Amino acid sequence: MVVSFSGHRSCKAGSCAALEGVIEGLALRGYTTFISGMAEGFDIIAAEAVLALKRRGVAVSLVCAVPFRGHEMTMPNAAWRKRYADIIAAADSVVVLSESYSVNSYRERNDYLVERADALVCYYSGKSVSGTGYTVKKALKKCIEVVNIYADGVQIRFFG
Repeated sequence: MVVSFSGHRSCKAGSCAALEGVIEGLALRGYTTFISGMAEGFDIIAAEAVLALKRRGVAVSLVCAVPFRGHEMTMPNAAWRKRYADIIAAADSVVVLSESYSVNSYRERNDYLVERADALVCYYSGKSVSGTGYTVKKALKKCIEVVNIYADGVQIRFFG
């Protein structure tokens, strides 16, 4: 079974610290493939958490869904670009959805995340005008489990 990630660029320390436990709990329930959209912030933090569990021997795999070739160059911070490169190198697979940027690149990446997911783990403030808001709403319409860890790592589960 597959879990996708979607979240805001910033992540409270308590929420991010809880992320590895959430992923491990999902792995125990039979979720083995995790897809990160590789955006700066929550997506990269979630991918790193999957890789940390993998290094500990948990049977999980990481798929990086890159919206377009060169996406990392949109990150103004060199530290985020380095983390991105390290994750890409360690991932089980990398899917580049487009050879170049278009105005629909991020929406198409978010659609990819939901279309393949059996569950979505998000870091979502409730702000509806955002890529994460779009992704959460689409996941709920698909009737998949959505786990939001925005409230200091507390897991709030929704079912569509």
